[in-house]
Amino acid sequence: MTPQTGTTLKHLFEARFDYREGQEPSTSAEGKVGEYIGSGDGTVTGTINGTIKWDLYEAIDDGVCLTNFAGTIETEDGAIIHYDARGHGKVINLDKPNQWVMVYGVKFSTEDQRYDWLNATLGVWEGEFDMETYKHHYQVYAHVNSE
Repeated sequence: MTPQTGTTLKHLFEARFDYREGQEPSTSAEGKVGEYIGSGDGTVTGTINGTIKWDLYEAIDDGVCLTNFAGTIETEDGAIIHYDARGHGKVINLDKPNQWVMVYGVKFSTEDQRYDWLNATLGVWEGEFDMETYKHHYQVYAHVNSE
């Protein structure tokens, strides 16, 4: 297989998440990676702006956390965008065991025509999770053809 030329990553949004103890999941566990861990909400800012709801599913395997975020983004202009992000988390610096580095592939789906371009977009999601504060901070990019 030959790597695709003329592709690049375009920044879509920055996401900041907060864990909400006792919040009920908004997604089904069916087909998710691992077990349901918890839920929360947050904000997204960038090309897409709005609020985000998330559910986290995970399984630990040999010191690597297999993770699956799923939920919805409600944009400032009223669109609903569903997402399913699957990836891995790992503690890189053993002197900071609460600091996790996270990477994901993400797919989007929406029925809103203003954002239907996301239905054909493969996303890349990367960032950090702090187990001490339960804060998440991510950058999300779209894989686009630059030719």
